[in-house]
Amino acid sequence: MGARPDLAADSLHAVGVTRREQEILWLVADHLRNKEIAERLHLSERTVESHVSSLLSKLDLPDRHALVQAASQLRNRPRARSALPEPLSSFIGRGTEIGELLELVAGHRLVTLIGPAGSGKTRLAFEIARSGDALPTPVVVDLAILPRNAAVERAFADALGVSGEEARLRSALREFLRDGEHWLVVDNCEHVAAPVATLLVDLLASTRRLHVLATSQAPLGLTGEVVYQVPPLVVPSDTDEPAEVLDTPSGRLFAERAATAAPGFVITEENARDVASLCRRLDGLPLAIELAAARIRVFSARELLAHLDERFALLRGAAKTAGTRYVSLEEALRWSYELLDGDERLLFERCSVFPGDFDYDTAVAILAYEPLDHLDLARLVPRLLDRSLISISHRALETQYRMLDSIRQFAHAQLSLRGEVERLDALHARYHLEHGASLVSELRGRGQQTALRWFDQRWDDVRVAMRWTLDRQESDAAWKFIAGVGTAWDILGMRGELFDWLEVLLGKPLLSGDLGTEAAATAALVLWYQDRNRSLALAEQALKCAGEDHRLLGLAHLALGRAMSSGGAKVAAARYLEQAAAAFRRLNDDWHYANALEFLSSAVPYSDDSLKLLAQAADIFGRLGDRSLQSNCLNQMAHKSIEANTRLEGAEAWLGEARALAELSGNRHEVLHAALEQARIDQLRGAHETSALTYSGLLVEFRRIGDGRCVSRCLCGLGWAASLRGDLQTARRYLSESVEVANRTQTPVTLAAGLRLLALVDHAAGRALQAADFLGAAALAAEQLDVALREALPPEAELRAVLEREVQADALASALAEGRRSPVEELLLRSSQGPQPAQ
Repeated sequence: MGARPDLAADSLHAVGVTRREQEILWLVADHLRNKEIAERLHLSERTVESHVSSLLSKLDLPDRHALVQAASQLRNRPRARSALPEPLSSFIGRGTEIGELLELVAGHRLVTLIGPAGSGKTRLAFEIARSGDALPTPVVVDLAILPRNAAVERAFADALGVSGEEARLRSALREFLRDGEHWLVVDNCEHVAAPVATLLVDLLASTRRLHVLATSQAPLGLTGEVVYQVPPLVVPSDTDEPAEVLDTPSGRLFAERAATAAPGFVITEENARDVASLCRRLDGLPLAIELAAARIRVFSARELLAHLDERFALLRGAAKTAGTRYVSLEEALRWSYELLDGDERLLFERCSVFPGDFDYDTAVAILAYEPLDHLDLARLVPRLLDRSLISISHRALETQYRMLDSIRQFAHAQLSLRGEVERLDALHARYHLEHGASLVSELRGRGQQTALRWFDQRWDDVRVAMRWTLDRQESDAAWKFIAGVGTAWDILGMRGELFDWLEVLLGKPLLSGDLGTEAAATAALVLWYQDRNRSLALAEQALKCAGEDHRLLGLAHLALGRAMSSGGAKVAAARYLEQAAAAFRRLNDDWHYANALEFLSSAVPYSDDSLKLLAQAADIFGRLGDRSLQSNCLNQMAHKSIEANTRLEGAEAWLGEARALAELSGNRHEVLHAALEQARIDQLRGAHETSALTYSGLLVEFRRIGDGRCVSRCLCGLGWAASLRGDLQTARRYLSESVEVANRTQTPVTLAAGLRLLALVDHAAGRALQAADFLGAAALAAEQLDVALREALPPEAELRAVLEREVQADALASALAEGRRSPVEELLLRSSQGPQPAQ
């Protein structure tokens, strides 16, 4: 009896024949007895008997003789090749990758797509296969179901329709591929990389008419192999614009898959920013984005974003489609994890301590502890790179490594199960805080660019380290870092988190001893940017604790003089700053001496003398190699001239020099300062709309940094521009916030200017008494200013004259007096509640 006529060799699985039973079937066809088959396959003879009985039943055959005949016929019957599966969803993006890969597969015989699980390698390979007109019809060899390190010849043979016994399969494959052109798409090689490599070496050597496109998490390691790293999808920026989100492949992927899961879903102004954040948090990883989009039936984009810390529970359960192996993000990553050996797993887990980029030396300093040492890292890091579990980038002469966030979270979960999280977090925190403080001398000198780059690149690590330290109430370690950086925070820029850390630390009693004095002085200098009253109190405390130590006294005088320089006590401020300058001069501390001169320029009236102080400080900073503070001094020279509305051409020249120095040092904060001052010059010259565009961009940056003074200046400029174009509602919104921030940060010029502009806006809106209130408050604020600065404020004489005609004299005098008496916060609240009746 022959084989069933409807049964072909490539459909044996349709009647339930297992892979092991197929192996036995071909050996039966070679007339091997059960004992011989058992020896060949390392099975018991009873197991072989069981499989033979199962084959007779599944193939509906009466005896072994019929089974031999059927197997021989099936082996020799032409078999269908494995074709590309038809896609069940649209293919999005990857235009650049497709173009590059089509050239590579046409010009090279072996191209391997590598990337982490879920990066879309399989789907991209299939798309390349559909687009490759220059090559023959591709045959897909899917290796996903094979056990780790299993023989792969049968999978190749099944895909190509090649029959034969196991021992002859490789030669049968060579013979088959020798004739004609062939193109194989060999998918999911990572767990059988060694046997695949061995087979491909043989097959590629037997004919020059074979092309292979493989997918794997790691290169196969063959001579002549072209390795192509599949990048994540491009992700949107932080935006509210739906079109900007949909302009990116990751945004389009999310939108299309979400609309499939929840028909009617679209990206709108309300959810665009959340979708953009989701794509970024998921690193542009196609699998993660598709799984997240499928959850739109249950959660909004904002809710999904809020739950991403539980992404492995959340991102599961989607249906499998052609080219998709996994139904959960965790399943995809666990597949990669289980391919690692013990040491590889341990280093993989430890790398999760880094929240962003890290370099090799930092990894050795933190991760190389028992049972791993620095030699192990040299051996293991390349392996994790090869397996796409960490990625690499090159910046100038530096090599940086990084884990995608989803991979990092998975690795961290495994590290937690191992019980190493607390120890590793402590090593990470202490290293970064101690190393950061150790860079201060470089920050202040010729190593500034390198030190600034370290802080910029490692700020995420510093943030995590400080959070860990504060959560464990290790105030000493936190203050050693903050006070260790000390006066160099002016170089780094007042980053927003710094104020949050101080809020926590200052909620407890300050430390005693020298560290406590340095902590109080540092906090005073930092808080000068946001809260002048607290700055003054902390500076006074530092002075009380400084004792007779000349360095500590110099720091305390520096902090106290700066805190007082913005209020009405400029004479006292100048005295303290002169004492600080003298102390640092005696200590031969040129950097702090220049610092004191810079601060002193703000405590004296605007004049040639104040500019000379800044020029002297700039020269000293330049001689020391501190381009950041040299730039800052030039920015301040321009700032003072602009506030006085004089020497604008000279101010532009100073700004050009300041910008160039800031760019050389890599100090982004000073570049922003120069741009702000240039926008103010443009506005003084009447280019209000041009300057408004600049202010809008700078406002985002200064909010992020936490520079309240510059935030208030941007808001004031935007409010002035809005008032001139007649948009009174927008003008009031900007100016009210500007005044509130300027009052809190004690920025008197911006406060007085904002109050006068609010008076003009309220009058234009028919609110004469509120306008008078603001004029009274503006007059009080202006009294703190030098004559030159008062004269440069937005004019008020015309508005006063109009109010005198429109409002009764007693009512006007009362409103002006009320404005002088009332706290600024109260005036802003009253203004927001609507107009008062005119008298």
